[in-house]
Amino acid sequence: MSGREFFVGRYRQLGWEFREVLPRQAIRVNVMNVGGVDVVGRLRDLGVELEKVPFVQSGYWVVRSKFSVGATVEYLLGYYSIQEAAAQIPATLFTDLKGKTVLDACAAPGGKTVQLADLMGNTGVIVALDVDR
Repeated sequence: MSGREFFVGRYRQLGWEFREVLPRQAIRVNVMNVGGVDVVGRLRDLGVELEKVPFVQSGYWVVRSKFSVGATVEYLLGYYSIQEAAAQIPATLFTDLKGKTVLDACAAPGGKTVQLADLMGNTGVIVALDVDR
């Protein structure tokens, strides 16, 4: 039995309903990389409709886009990362990371690691580890 099957079965035993819901695509502006560039404005000029994620400072949901938001010059320049809104929360739970040593023990594919570096202002040390299978 897979982990998914176990949890779905357990939730049903508790009387909860289960339905498949796809997460909304989201981006996170990489504040350290933008250098004053209005990334959100540039994406909107390209026709991307964005909605601010209320619980993370630099997060936006992609409401509508006629193209992949991973196919823009701004993305290739590292102005933003494609990262689910929920995945943007853990790094924001820390305060005053500047100059600290941080262990990211579940680092792949690297979105939270980049976010930590952003929050640290490119100071300190990040040790990023993950399983290699």
